[in-house]
Amino acid sequence: MSDARSRLQSVGIALDILDALAAAPELSLSELARRVGVAKSTAHRTCAVLSDRGLLDRTTTGGYRLGLRFVEYGHLATARSTVGERGLPLLVELRNTLGETVQIGIPAGADVVYVERVEGARALRYSSENSRRSPLHRSSAGKVLAAYNPSMVEARLRAGLPPSTGYTIVVPDVTELGMSSVAVPVRVPPDDAVVAAISMVGPTTRVVGEHEAHNVNVLHAGARQLGEAIGRGEYALRRRRR
Repeated sequence: MSDARSRLQSVGIALDILDALAAAPELSLSELARRVGVAKSTAHRTCAVLSDRGLLDRTTTGGYRLGLRFVEYGHLATARSTVGERGLPLLVELRNTLGETVQIGIPAGADVVYVERVEGARALRYSSENSRRSPLHRSSAGKVLAAYNPSMVEARLRAGLPPSTGYTIVVPDVTELGMSSVAVPVRVPPDDAVVAAISMVGPTTRVVGEHEAHNVNVLHAGARQLGEAIGRGEYALRRRRR
């Protein structure tokens, strides 16, 4: 194997390790090697390099988890992308109108990934572990995207339908008990292709019921603004690896 090909393979292994740890709070070296499909010695060498760069941290049990360097990278990526320039002001406006958490989600295989979010102004806020990525069946944004992307449905059925609560549809758009979510598609002219979804999350009593029609109308107005901005080339949705 050439040196160049060997280096590319090493990069692939490192990325696979990071992907595996993005899906779990922490993993042992043996489990990482098993999930990535490499020898334990290879996983150990790769983890050592990633740890030296701050991309991985060792846990008290001897396993690995994602390092805090990713927090720095995340802030830089958002600040330097059009997400921060165009998406954030729109979400702030929507949050100020609705009073609840609002977010932009894009398709990512069997999941929806939230590329930008503004937390609600009221006391009760939406939060959950790994809340930047969610299986499509667990969120309103995921269901909206799936309605226009059959490949997402096929990918999620292959991956399975794990529940997040005792009421998940495997069920309502509930991500945490007592919380609800509504979402609308973002259509890009001139062909109105659905490329994203804007959703809001908050206490059920403030999101649905008598407030739902108003909330949906506000979200639709925001989605139109975002779709038109994308169509004009003023906003780009940064896609992430599955």
